[in-house]
Amino acid sequence: MPDAESARIAAAGRRFLSVFALNDAAKIAACYTDDAEILASNRGPIRGRAAIESLFKFTNRPGHSLDFETAELDVHGGTAIEIGTYLRRLQDGSTFDRGRYIVIWKRVDDEWKIHRDMFTSQPRPGTERQA
Repeated sequence: MPDAESARIAAAGRRFLSVFALNDAAKIAACYTDDAEILASNRGPIRGRAAIESLFKFTNRPGHSLDFETAELDVHGGTAIEIGTYLRRLQDGSTFDRGRYIVIWKRVDDEWKIHRDMFTSQPRPGTERQA
């Protein structure tokens, strides 16, 4: 059985997914700390809540879903580290992106928020580069 903090972090993650599904950039950004950073492949760091809101205004696609599967969650006081996989689907249910993520959560005023967010897409089957 997960401890209370793990359950609260899971609830914060579900809240993020629900506002993501609504395509509401301001509410998505509110899930992050004021000084949060997103570290994504092929782009510089996105720093601060205003920049994160702008990112989601231009990158979130209406009518698609995002799912997370947590593989590890380590809580250390007011900080937690989550590692897992994600899957993005179009409205018709087809997958258009999948990959791995790491999120560093921070407790702010008794609420868990995303402090650092890093993710990377996995290559589609048959498109992997040979070493």
